[in-house]
Amino acid sequence: MSTIGLVLLGILAAAAVLGVARVLRGGRLGDRAVGFDLLSAVFACALLVTAAETGDGLLLDLAVTLGLLGFLTSVTVARYLESRSGR
Repeated sequence: MSTIGLVLLGILAAAAVLGVARVLRGGRLGDRAVGFDLLSAVFACALLVTAAETGDGLLLDLAVTLGLLGFLTSVTVARYLESRSGR
């Protein structure tokens, strides 16, 4: 793996640690949802960096799938929170 790939994965690892800290720290449901969304985005980016380094096309499919699932999860949680606050 190249130096740039290792630097990028290190930055993504730091972002993942911050995301885990946000989730474990607790707070409101929206805060935790943002933390989980960050973790899914970081994992998708890590898959993309690894795919660029190795040339493995399967990792691209996994990253796109994870991105779509993360988006749908964020929309679902946002709609749930919106409906709950309207009571």
